[in-house]
Amino acid sequence: MKKLALYTAIGILLAGCSQSTEKGDFEIKAHIDNAPLGTVYLEELTLQEAKIVDTVNLKDASGKFTLKGIVPEQALYRIRFGETNKFILLGLDAGTMEIEADFNHLEQAKIQNSEASAEIQGLLNEATAKNKALTIEMQTLDSLHQVKTPDSILQPKVEALQAKEKELEQYLLHTISATKSPAVAVFAMSMVNTQTLLTDKQVIEDAKKRFPSNTLVTSLTSKLAEVEQKAATQQGAGAGEDESNMTNVKIGQEAPDFSLPDPSGKKISLTSLRGKYVLVDFWASWCKPCRMENPNVVKAYNEYKNKNFTVIGVSLDKKKEAWLDAVKTDGLTWNHVSDLQFWESAVVPLYGINSIPTNLLLDPQGKVVAIGLRGEALEAKLKELLK
Repeated sequence: MKKLALYTAIGILLAGCSQSTEKGDFEIKAHIDNAPLGTVYLEELTLQEAKIVDTVNLKDASGKFTLKGIVPEQALYRIRFGETNKFILLGLDAGTMEIEADFNHLEQAKIQNSEASAEIQGLLNEATAKNKALTIEMQTLDSLHQVKTPDSILQPKVEALQAKEKELEQYLLHTISATKSPAVAVFAMSMVNTQTLLTDKQVIEDAKKRFPSNTLVTSLTSKLAEVEQKAATQQGAGAGEDESNMTNVKIGQEAPDFSLPDPSGKKISLTSLRGKYVLVDFWASWCKPCRMENPNVVKAYNEYKNKNFTVIGVSLDKKKEAWLDAVKTDGLTWNHVSDLQFWESAVVPLYGINSIPTNLLLDPQGKVVAIGLRGEALEAKLKELLK
């Protein structure tokens, strides 16, 4: 997830779900019950940033406000409420959109005159529900691992879980291929493992043909092409993502040391974990791709935690309660640290992080052996190293 950018607040196309894009004025009329008083932001989202387009100061408890602007083409936006991490995902074209929602249940927002916004909302809710179910099953498998369940019982459950993971992936790929909205296509692509997209190139090529002039589609598909080109020259470096875009630390370097507090306030240093293979996992509770990736990390951890491997989760959260709730909900039973400074965290400049989820796999001497191990890539790399 980019800083304040793509996935946390990706929006959807407004008006008509056609391939063409209406240019001109737009207006958003919103009524949000229980919305906090203060500034409400409308932000345009790109692969690099969230750009403020309009703001309004909500001064009373009515929860009513209007946002306006001009769209040069179909684009992704979000409505963000003050300094909270809560938002509504939108896609804008010229025209008028009406939103009715409760701030405490924004995922149930009713949006009129924006079919594609409803599509992105449905996609996000469906993917979130499937991911939560996967997390619960992963926790069940973990408990079975703890009591040393026989493989004859465990293996069918593992295979069933893998089948459901594949089902979620296929659901997202189908959405990319079937949607009439370039914004929906980009949003769905952001939830699919990069390696899967590079393997199933037809999905990318179809998106380029269907939405040849959309800036966001062009930016994302071009970025994927860069990742593929870089991967082709790395020859077994083990990076599942474009490492240069994730961190300034490179494979073969010693990972910079840090010392951050765990939930109890006790500081844990990275060097204290020397002697094991360590996955340094940069994430946050508010980061949807991070949360969707967590079951893969849980699976790898459970498989290799007794084979000289561990994980340290480094959170870019701001609120301790949200951080600890995500740790518990996702079943993340390894060490966790955070200075609760969001993108101002000390580790961000130390590692040159500009997106999450980001991870680095370190050898027992603390040197980086792989970067960006997502999906099945993490388990495959561990299998190679921990024979």
